[in-house]
Amino acid sequence: MIIGDVEVLSGNVVALGQSRRPGCLRCPLERLAGRNYCGGCGNPLRARCERKQVSVLFADVSGFTALSERLDPEQVSEIMRRTFDLALEAVHQHGGTVNQFLGDGIMALFADSSGEHHACRALNAALVAQERLETVRRDVRRSYGLEFRVRMAINTGPVVVGAIGADLRTDYTATGKTAGIASQLLGVAEPGQIVLTGRTRELATGRYNFGRLGEMPLPGALETVDIYTLTRETPGYVESTRLATV
Repeated sequence: MIIGDVEVLSGNVVALGQSRRPGCLRCPLERLAGRNYCGGCGNPLRARCERKQVSVLFADVSGFTALSERLDPEQVSEIMRRTFDLALEAVHQHGGTVNQFLGDGIMALFADSSGEHHACRALNAALVAQERLETVRRDVRRSYGLEFRVRMAINTGPVVVGAIGADLRTDYTATGKTAGIASQLLGVAEPGQIVLTGRTRELATGRYNFGRLGEMPLPGALETVDIYTLTRETPGYVESTRLATV
């Protein structure tokens, strides 16, 4: 899923703003409307990749292995169905896109659009998902006596979005350092926690309550990343927003 340099995807370097229409990887031909194969060589056409500034959100179920060992597959499947439905609903309501399912979790992207900055929309989606998933947590505890918690991680920065893979299996995903840090950050999060980088926090200062967790070293590099936990939206900000809409 994560591929080293953010500038390169499947051997192609694409500048910001380049056409997103699918094209041939062998011929310098643009795709014509309704065509799935190159008119020049017959090669299957794929979407071009593009560099974007986004906020990346990863979420997964903490203790999923233990859950799978204690419950029947049908019970686990129903729990995960409810979890994914609630998480997807929160992401989509805040203008995000779930671009990958990762077994017991998801990867979602929030890009520029009118209105709020994508970092704020990603944080809002995480808070809403966390609140709604409380119903699943209570039901799992009451029905099976097990703890069920979802952890989330968010980072903001440049990624390359586009199709990767071979002709028989292609995924549309985001690659690069920003996505890699978000994925690593998920391993730092405690069950039920929402963690984020200092970059995401800078873009949302004044709107949320954060707690500093320290620094996270990056693998293979001397640099570290400041990390924080998100607890809630600032009550004063919520109230002023309500008054402004009256």
